[in-house]
Amino acid sequence: MRSYGPNAPPKPSSAFNLYMRYRSSQSNELSSLPFNERRRMISSEWSSLPQEQKDMYYKQAIVERTRYEEEFAEYKKTDEYKNWLAKQEYNKSLQRKKNGKSSSKETHDDVDSFEDEYSSKFRRIPIFTHEFLEYNRERETSLRHIRKQVTKLDEETALLSKHVDNLAGAETTLEQQIKSAEATLASEESVLARLNKELVATFSDLPIPIADASSRSPNKSAERINPNNIESYLSRLAELASSGHHEPLRAKARERLKAAMQCGTLTMYSV
Repeated sequence: MRSYGPNAPPKPSSAFNLYMRYRSSQSNELSSLPFNERRRMISSEWSSLPQEQKDMYYKQAIVERTRYEEEFAEYKKTDEYKNWLAKQEYNKSLQRKKNGKSSSKETHDDVDSFEDEYSSKFRRIPIFTHEFLEYNRERETSLRHIRKQVTKLDEETALLSKHVDNLAGAETTLEQQIKSAEATLASEESVLARLNKELVATFSDLPIPIADASSRSPNKSAERINPNNIESYLSRLAELASSGHHEPLRAKARERLKAAMQCGTLTMYSV
């Protein structure tokens, strides 16, 4: 296995190698066998292993490979890696001079990027071999994992889109309700202003006695209606009219109401 320098990150293990390492650590009998014999026996076990158990090692292999690619990407920025590349190129140059030939293909064999080296490694795997099948299984597991993530993200996006649509619909409904309420308020304010204006015109020449003239102003014993005291004036008028002691005032108030209604001065009130 090619080494890129003493401090280069260790190469990731395949799912089968992870399983082989685990089995060897669990069995003294297996660990004591020669490597080829041990690999043959564990390979037989691996072939009959349920897919669910294999997936555990595939996922672990994907994690190792992802971590290796990240670490190697950082390692490629170091002076050690650049020196290693320069040394490889120098050795290749010496070899070409020694052989008396130059090959552009050889120039790129050992100075290619990690991605090319990693993919070319698997291009050199003979088809239908155990290693080739393991590599395909790891890729299939990785693709299944990615598809699940994509499906999950699509579902979350659909839910968020639906939620956004619901919020947009609620916002539109709320805006319509606000506009309707504002229109109703404006209409009610207009009606109130019109009513107040008609009431002032109706009772403008009907002064009413003040409840306590001595405490307010010794020179003022009656109060006339105006736009600023309509509510207090009407309350006092109703109080006096219902007391039974101010029949003339009550009669005058009724006369003015009837006259205003007959001539159209007061249109929003009935006796």
